[in-house]
Amino acid sequence: MYSDKAVSDGGVWGSVFSGFGKAILFAVGFTLIVFFIAALLLTYTGLSENSIPFITTITMVISVVLAGMVSAKAGKGRGFLNGAITGILYALLLYVISLLVSGRFFCNVYILILLAIGIFGGAFGGILGVNIRAGRKRY
Repeated sequence: MYSDKAVSDGGVWGSVFSGFGKAILFAVGFTLIVFFIAALLLTYTGLSENSIPFITTITMVISVVLAGMVSAKAGKGRGFLNGAITGILYALLLYVISLLVSGRFFCNVYILILLAIGIFGGAFGGILGVNIRAGRKRY
């Protein structure tokens, strides 16, 4: 297996977890920026509050795809798996945040949709991240 020195130097585990961590932070940052812009638009324009579910869903899909791309590039391979795991982690993070904000536990179809978007969006982003590289030669 792996030596203790390889793990303590970052090695295999360090590169895997730092890739997931970087991807999740990137997705959360992107989400916060989009939500801030959406809040400004809702406040200062005639944009209806009925558009909030649409904005949140589209933002989550884009965030998860981007996170999948970042994790696949950091993992240098297995884009489908790295992206799907990143999508699951991001969806679980959103769920935990919603639990903390609402103050109550809920289990409904929203959770399944959240996980599906996380898995499939992250996997798609992971595939893109592995296949889209600057300077990659195709024969």
